[in-house]
Amino acid sequence: MATAYIFYFHWPSFMAITRLLYAFVEMTSFTAIIILLAVKIICSAAVYVGIVTTTSLDGAIYGTVILERIFLFLGVYIAISGIIATVFTTGRHIHRRFIDDAVTIGEVYDLAHVMLNLDSEPPSTWNNMGYWAPPVDSSTVPDFKLAAKSLATKLSDAARLNPADTIIDVGIGCGDQSVLYSRLVGKYIGITSLQVHSDLAYTALKKRGLLGNTRILTLDASDPLTTWPTEILNSTMVDGRVNKILALDCLYHFQPSRKKFFKFVNGALECAFENRIQSGDGGEVCFAAEDLLAGRQLNFSQWLRLQVICALARTPFKNFISMQEYMTLLEDSGFTRESGWNVQFEDISDHVFPGLTNFIEIRGSGRDGIGKYLRFDRFSVFGKVIRWWQDDGVVKAYIVTLQKGNGM
Repeated sequence: MATAYIFYFHWPSFMAITRLLYAFVEMTSFTAIIILLAVKIICSAAVYVGIVTTTSLDGAIYGTVILERIFLFLGVYIAISGIIATVFTTGRHIHRRFIDDAVTIGEVYDLAHVMLNLDSEPPSTWNNMGYWAPPVDSSTVPDFKLAAKSLATKLSDAARLNPADTIIDVGIGCGDQSVLYSRLVGKYIGITSLQVHSDLAYTALKKRGLLGNTRILTLDASDPLTTWPTEILNSTMVDGRVNKILALDCLYHFQPSRKKFFKFVNGALECAFENRIQSGDGGEVCFAAEDLLAGRQLNFSQWLRLQVICALARTPFKNFISMQEYMTLLEDSGFTRESGWNVQFEDISDHVFPGLTNFIEIRGSGRDGIGKYLRFDRFSVFGKVIRWWQDDGVVKAYIVTLQKGNGM
């Protein structure tokens, strides 16, 4: 879920810009000052030694020229350092005074999404954009849990999960989808890059007695072939035990792109397909994802807005590619019709974006009786982003399904 829309001058926009500036200065200011101060001392000492030890007129003139250049450099340095220090100090003051208790971009991917689930019974921690179609109606029944579960179910239906499957599920959030999927399959492996999500997912499965056929791992799915342990790679790329892979509302965050992950998925599923053919089981292999793609050719204003949104949301801008570019990426990764793959795209934008923005507006206004106690209006920036995506067609949500084998 991405979060920022900062092109109208209002208070949330100002906070978002200030947060970005503060983070940059915090990383660079003091380090730059210390390094350049050391350079100043060294250069000044060297020039001084050169002048006092020079006896000829030419040498003295040359030393004076060097001194003037060094002082010019240091003067520019001091001016720039002063500006950086001023911005840093101001940014830190504003951050401490106004932003520390606000929902930041990063928190949306950590635990702030719990606020979306507060009316859930039993309690839940769902963290996807939801599928807002009957029986979910955000205008009358703002049930985020039901909508998020509906999107997860739509993905599992696309993958046709069954008890014979062994699956890898990447981007599991805090484990609500892990509970759902682990009950549908024979063996479940859940992957998340955040330790706090991993711990909560493990606890959720343990409370429900579902640890027998599940594993929860804290791993980065952007480049499995490089970062995942040998045990997991052997079970996928050698033994072919994993026949289905799911990715719910997470691929557009992968750094620096989806490319390495798609190559892993193709290798794992091709291995599983060959393994099943040799064992006499012609069962299908499948990759299913809910993903965000560019919905149209962007003009400069739209391009610039999306660039800033991606920067604030820590999401690679180049992940927002067109469907045709997405198809090319899949084919380059090995998912071709010639090798037996059936690729399908289902545009679900009209059942995702409007419902989510309506839910945020209802809860933010307090009309559901909950949001007024939470300062939920802090999510309004996120709602404006999604509303812009929908109204301008800049971004679209798709269910992407890649299948090979029986049942296609």
